[in-house]
Amino acid sequence: MKKMALGLGTGLAAGLLAAMAVMNVGAAVNRQTKEITRESAKAAALEHAGVGEDDISYIRVETDYEDGRQVYDVEFFTKDYKEYDYEISAADGSVVSCDYDAETSFRRNRSEEGETASVTEEQAKAAALEAAGVSESQVEYFRMHRDRDDGRIVYEGEFYSGGMEYEFEVDGTTGQVTDWDVERY
Repeated sequence: MKKMALGLGTGLAAGLLAAMAVMNVGAAVNRQTKEITRESAKAAALEHAGVGEDDISYIRVETDYEDGRQVYDVEFFTKDYKEYDYEISAADGSVVSCDYDAETSFRRNRSEEGETASVTEEQAKAAALEAAGVSESQVEYFRMHRDRDDGRIVYEGEFYSGGMEYEFEVDGTTGQVTDWDVERY
């Protein structure tokens, strides 16, 4: 009987020690996977966009899941009618994706033959590369075409650089990047 009690006591002690070890490992993992705050996600998006808090007319920050990982959806509008949408990793604060739209009225430059673009394809390409902060030599693939959108001439395209896919639209009259989307590929 003593042997059985000793065996049960040893087994219980070993089980208790194993459970405590698992709890301690779990606690260590939880400490290591501490997530960033909503305020940190907001700050990361604003910094990436180069926009100060004083320039914002509206901002929304919500948690979401993207491809199995938690992200913060950060959407904000500037006082000059630009819209930004960001997905910020909740794990480390990195930018998962971003999208930019300029919500402004556009000038039209018309001639007798119809609307003409005052911006060349090379200028539109330069505007898109400048928005991404990359040089032409860093681009792996670049595609762009001239199109009409809401009665105005635009240059639409995409390019790949540094593990990122960039989609853009450049106004053919002003040379302003009016639509912007960036994602990892």
